[in-house]
Amino acid sequence: MQDIHTHLYWKSYDEDRDQVVARAREAGIREMLVVGTTLEESRQALEVAQAYEDMYATVGIHPNEFREAAQYTDNRWIQELERLATDPKVVAIGECGLDYSESHGGIDAETKARQTAGFVAQLELAGKLGLPVIIHCRDAYADMLAILEEKGAALKAVILHCYMGDTEVTQEFLKIPNIFFSFTGNITYPVKKKLAGTKDDLTETVKLIPKERIFIETDCPFLAPQAFRGQRNEPAYAIHTAEKACELLGLTRSALDGETGKNFREVFLRGRQAPEA
Repeated sequence: MQDIHTHLYWKSYDEDRDQVVARAREAGIREMLVVGTTLEESRQALEVAQAYEDMYATVGIHPNEFREAAQYTDNRWIQELERLATDPKVVAIGECGLDYSESHGGIDAETKARQTAGFVAQLELAGKLGLPVIIHCRDAYADMLAILEEKGAALKAVILHCYMGDTEVTQEFLKIPNIFFSFTGNITYPVKKKLAGTKDDLTETVKLIPKERIFIETDCPFLAPQAFRGQRNEPAYAIHTAEKACELLGLTRSALDGETGKNFREVFLRGRQAPEA
């Protein structure tokens, strides 16, 4: 199977990165994506991916980077992303998107506009390069849906990373044919009683996703599954999320692994020659 969203360049892996990768291999994780969120982290993601076989990178600017008015005021950042994306190890643009979370101090109309402009610029870059897009969306699903209804069809594929949309908005996203949904360890967390069975129950959302449109990820070092909750996450733990997805979808592990593997090859590797590490 694959872990399509890691941040293995984080300093928390500096002392044991080789061992983390080895544990992932032992757990059956074949391919991994290392995902950039700033220009510097995109460079670091590429460096890590270049060091390992069957590891790939993405390059992108996280929406919260656009909260600072002084940042990204000219086109040099998108030009640098395009330069990085020419490396054969780079298989997607992202993570990019929208984040209206109050935990980052709220968001005003001006900041929303900056985020939207930065996001759309990255969608256009992905379209130009023929690359899929990995999307971060937090507390902004209505605006995200509107943008993707307009622009999503022109993209190779769209992956909604760490997907947490409710069942109602999910039904709308499913109408856009090239959108995929990626789930992380939070689907293993106990569902609050007041949410169980409602549109806001994440396990109900998972049940809606066709197997040909699903991915599994860790978002490590964040969001470790319930068995390791509160600890540093790592790619080997993706199997716990996969097992929960199987339970919710009524699939065997071999069936899910086959589908996600096929999705991975179609979305990220189709038309590309896998580079040597």
